[in-house]
Amino acid sequence: MTPKLTFGVFADGYVRRHRRKDGAEIAGSTLRNLRNDIKHLKEAFGDVKLAELTEELVTEWYYGPHPNGEWQFRSECIRLKMLLREACAPGSKGAPPLLAENPFTLPIPPEPEAGSSDIPPVTPDELYHIYNAMPGYTRLSVYLAACAGGMRIGEVCGLMDMDFDLENKVLMIRRSVSHGADDLGPSRIGRLKTKGSRRTVPIPDMLIPLIRMHLEDRPDQSNHMFFQAKRGEILCQNTLRNHFMKARKAAGRPDLQFRTLRVTHATRLMLDGSSLKETMDALGHVREETTLRHYLRAVPEHQREAAERTAAYLLSADPSLAIASLPPAPAGLDADGDAGDMAALALLLGQVSTLMAGIAARNSQPAG
Repeated sequence: MTPKLTFGVFADGYVRRHRRKDGAEIAGSTLRNLRNDIKHLKEAFGDVKLAELTEELVTEWYYGPHPNGEWQFRSECIRLKMLLREACAPGSKGAPPLLAENPFTLPIPPEPEAGSSDIPPVTPDELYHIYNAMPGYTRLSVYLAACAGGMRIGEVCGLMDMDFDLENKVLMIRRSVSHGADDLGPSRIGRLKTKGSRRTVPIPDMLIPLIRMHLEDRPDQSNHMFFQAKRGEILCQNTLRNHFMKARKAAGRPDLQFRTLRVTHATRLMLDGSSLKETMDALGHVREETTLRHYLRAVPEHQREAAERTAAYLLSADPSLAIASLPPAPAGLDADGDAGDMAALALLLGQVSTLMAGIAARNSQPAG
């Protein structure tokens, strides 16, 4: 064990050593979030010698104030536990562990309720108004994100003309746009968020003419980027996000995020008959929990329709209920006319139903 090694020095080394599961360097928002977590943890434990970081110190921090919010606290707990787990593992070339046991023994806090989970999906009318309020050179992004693969904003910015197979009506999602491994500087083409994010999705027929028109109208036909930036070589996420934030006001939905288009895509796929696996494949997910917890929304109108269809099926054997559920008689019929006949017929059928149920019950009794 290195008695003088502080938590802060070890944490800085952890950032430098940290890699993705496939061994590649972390980049973009992942690196930014890691550095942010370590920054807050160093504020709490930076000068503490790693060998003196006890369960009592961790517990005091855990139950203390966390002004950066529930999500940040949960992220810091996960990071601290992973960091200390590394300190408990044998070093390279057979070096002994820096810690005999992990002083983080408390549970990871549950995920707080995300505010975005309360944002309803986009309606057709809202989507149309957003589309028309977007600048001409980026407006197709909202239709593509909502209707073709539920793309993330970085995936939309990374689209190239070669990704569109209009003959077979499929779109190949192969890359994303970020600020690179250091999360600084100009936008550049990078890898997708996960291996599952690499996918091929159907292009709806209604979008084919718009895609052809967009391809023809691009100012620089030698530039293979589908959405061409006004400045620089690559459309950055912030530019597209700002376009969307301004356009959403035209739809009267200042609560919308670009991510809501992805949520809308997932929700509509499920409501319109896609299986969970098909929806996961469209979004590029590998875990069911991710799709169910973060991307599906309840739609009140569909809940009402589903409840009505369920009741109509389960209660279809009761003739009195079937008659009662018929639409009301047209206005103008008096009580002694057709409306009265309908009421009498409903009453008669109800009595017949009750009589038949009684006969069936008697017939089912064993002979005396």
